Amino acid sequence: MDVAEQIKEALRGQMGPGRYALWFGEGVVLHVDSAGVTVSTDNAFAADRLRARHLSDVRHAARQVLGPDAEVRIIATAGDEASADDQVQEPASAAAGDRARSADPPSAAAQSVGSPAAAGGAGPGTAATAEPPNRPAPRPAGTRPTRRRSRGPQSVSVKMNGNRVQMNAGGDGATGGGATTDSTQPPQTRWSMSLKHFVVGACNELAHTATRMVVEQPGSASPVFLWGPSGTGKTHLLTAVREVLRRKHRLPRVIQLTAEDFTNDFTTALRGSGLPTFRRRYRDVDALIIDDVQFFGGNKRATLRELQHTVDALLRSRKQLMFAADRPPGEIDGLPTELAGRLSGGMLCSVRPLDEDCRRSVLQQFAAMVGLELPESLLTPLAGSATGDGRVLSGLINQIRALAQLRGQMPTWQQVLDSAAGDILRSAAPVIGMNDIQKAVCDAFGLPTGTLQSRGQTRSVSQPRMLAMYLARQYTRAAYSEIGGYFGNRSHSTVIAATKRVECWLQSETAGDGKAPDAQRMRQAAATIENMLRTG
Repeated sequence: MDVAEQIKEALRGQMGPGRYALWFGEGVVLHVDSAGVTVSTDNAFAADRLRARHLSDVRHAARQVLGPDAEVRIIATAGDEASADDQVQEPASAAAGDRARSADPPSAAAQSVGSPAAAGGAGPGTAATAEPPNRPAPRPAGTRPTRRRSRGPQSVSVKMNGNRVQMNAGGDGATGGGATTDSTQPPQTRWSMSLKHFVVGACNELAHTATRMVVEQPGSASPVFLWGPSGTGKTHLLTAVREVLRRKHRLPRVIQLTAEDFTNDFTTALRGSGLPTFRRRYRDVDALIIDDVQFFGGNKRATLRELQHTVDALLRSRKQLMFAADRPPGEIDGLPTELAGRLSGGMLCSVRPLDEDCRRSVLQQFAAMVGLELPESLLTPLAGSATGDGRVLSGLINQIRALAQLRGQMPTWQQVLDSAAGDILRSAAPVIGMNDIQKAVCDAFGLPTGTLQSRGQTRSVSQPRMLAMYLARQYTRAAYSEIGGYFGNRSHSTVIAATKRVECWLQSETAGDGKAPDAQRMRQAAATIENMLRTG
């Protein structure tokens, strides 16, 4: 990441990703050279708007990265050349003016063009004129001129990606002459919630397909409701949709927020700003994206009624709606039946915990993001032992990175288990009992709770029971006799035969005797149940 990207990241942090994408998206180019920071737009109107609204933001971000003497220009380009009438130069003396403003505010005549007052419009009796580049700000009457000393070639020390970079004023940024970097440190990159970084697998392919439909043709699938446990990528998909709708489709009014934000805004509207303003804010939009919908369940009737009317209004105008929660709409306690029906009326997509293949890919992506390359001896057991929560996977990579820096080499699997990463693995994995296994298997096969403990011998009961015995052997320390006693007082030899039968199903491609279930179906069921057990 070069110096310009560092300034962009600082801008995103100040303004928020949404406002940054709106003001500094397509048509706006940020360039860093020996003269300072130049922000160029493709028309004079956009340049004027940026000067009036965000010159101070660009100046603050530039000084944060380049130092207090950084200069900023916002220009409008015509083709490849900038019009001199559209240039605004921020002299380096503005930095000193900012530092002294709190002690001795300057007069209106002393304000430089790069100051916020000049950018936002001059006050009565003052005129804001564009200063040519490198011309000093006008000196107030009665003051002595300050003699600027020539200090020779200047340099700026910039911290990039955790590395210290020395950039000469005569160079062309981090890659120009005189730039030196410490390459011993691994690169760091901010994780981007984009579709290209989303790992697709059997656990989330339906949700990913629905998201693709939305970004290719907004409004074609509305509402889309994603539900699943925390850390499975729901917010990732919602954020990716927001960015594509804003950047690719140029939709100016795309709102993404949580259920808590919606509730707080509604409460504030009732107490002060009024409902008409609130309704214009949420109904006059191109797309509305709401996360953590499960928190609406405990809200008052007025909030839920307003949400229902908002959903109705946007559906009538064929706008895009997307929601996410940790459970389906019909299972959210306190959510009215009418509202749950509307939220379920489009595409209802479950997002299951990450399976082992997805965990493997996510771990590789997180490792590459921090400059690590996990060996197979570490990646395989890590993907097999971790839970399907993406946030936990990120924490594991950070712990492994710290171990690698501490020891000067990649840690072994045993060293990982003996460290804080091992504590993360053990604490994230829930304690699994045979009652949990029975419930997960019954839910997966649609059986009433307690069916597996009955004496039923039908195929629809006996095969799930054998799978439950196999999982009990894998996830608990119970002996064969204990497992048999729990599942209907069966002998230990029955449990042994059941576990061998399930192992045969999971290892074979097709059914061997015509009576066994399809191997692919059994593998899918086992994977789903294991993910349910991993996340509790």
